[in-house]
Amino acid sequence: MAANTHLFGDKETNNWFKACIGLNVTKEGLTNFLCAELQKVHIVVGNSCGNCPIENLIQCPTNPYCNIRKRNYCPFHKSQKPQPCPICDNVKHNIILHHRYGRPSWRNTRAEKWALNYWEIGKCYLPPDGYSSISSVQESDFNGVISIMLNCLHFQTCLSPLCLSPPPPDKQCPLEKVRQIGRDVRHTSDCKVTDADLQDYFKKLSTLLADPPCLQQDPSAIIACKRLSDLQNDPVSFEELGKLLKDAKKAGECFSEKAERTLAEALQTLDVTTLFGEQRLKKKTEVGKQRLQSKTKLGEHRLERKTTFCEQRLQSKTKYGEQCLENKAFFGEQRLQRKTQHGEERIKSKAQYGEQRIEIRINKAVQCLDSNVNDGTQRIEISVQHGIESIERIARGSKQNCTSRLRTRGSRFSPSFGETLQ
Repeated sequence: MAANTHLFGDKETNNWFKACIGLNVTKEGLTNFLCAELQKVHIVVGNSCGNCPIENLIQCPTNPYCNIRKRNYCPFHKSQKPQPCPICDNVKHNIILHHRYGRPSWRNTRAEKWALNYWEIGKCYLPPDGYSSISSVQESDFNGVISIMLNCLHFQTCLSPLCLSPPPPDKQCPLEKVRQIGRDVRHTSDCKVTDADLQDYFKKLSTLLADPPCLQQDPSAIIACKRLSDLQNDPVSFEELGKLLKDAKKAGECFSEKAERTLAEALQTLDVTTLFGEQRLKKKTEVGKQRLQSKTKLGEHRLERKTTFCEQRLQSKTKYGEQCLENKAFFGEQRLQRKTQHGEERIKSKAQYGEQRIEIRINKAVQCLDSNVNDGTQRIEISVQHGIESIERIARGSKQNCTSRLRTRGSRFSPSFGETLQ
């Protein structure tokens, strides 16, 4: 919340300002809800032709619009003569049906805008005077918003029974009590509200904003409830007071003479305080500029010194780095040469040792091969000799077997055959 203060020494006067601000906060919390519901009413009552002014749809004379005292002149109809229009008459009839008392405020509305502007339908449920130039819900005041909710029967479907029981115009109706808060605050004789009354006002306003069917979930109503709670416990802020005065002037709200004077005094106090604040702010700004310039110059000097010092250090570090690099390069070359020479020597030694090992292995392989050849030759010769001897034994055995068989068979046929074989 903005910086706040008590605008008046009297606490009850400050309470009155809080009550005024609370009414504005409540109206803002109800605005989105009212707009959404009036759009539904706009759909229900139907579309007009968009050409007929309200004067064409109202018979002359009709109280309280027509002045029947003057013959041949009506300040309401002027040059317009009533002309029947079935389409617009149907819309007018539906508007009347939705009015709790059957007496819409025709002077507030422009019938040619009924087709496109839901607010022109809503204005029929406003109080009869002082709202013809109001072009939106946002421009209306607290009394206008609550009056629409009381006068339009559609709101019976989106408010809980607790808000409208007993039904209007019973003074015990909670919504009637809420409207009465606005009247009491605006038409006060002393611009004072006790702590108990302020607490009661805020309780009733918060109860309305937290009504279960629709408002309890409405984001604007939730924010308004939170603001009412904060406002009840905090002093009046210049920001809230300035907004109150601007909204009251813009909406053309009717206050009592005492309330008008109190608002004027508050506005004067606010102007003086604002002027004093602007002067202090200007002085603070000048001092801040001077300090900023001084700090800037000091910073520039320090930056220059730091830059010079850093440049010198950088040059010194660069030279030192170059020397270190040269030394490292020199030592590196020497180590590389030593490593290269040592490597060459190791390669030569390894090569000689490898050649010797290869020669030894070749000689061993040749000797082993010669030994294997000699051994193989001997084994082949022995195998051949054994084969020849085996063949000869087999041949001799075969010859003896054949001779024996022939003798045996020959003796069967002729004894002399066996002798012949012998």
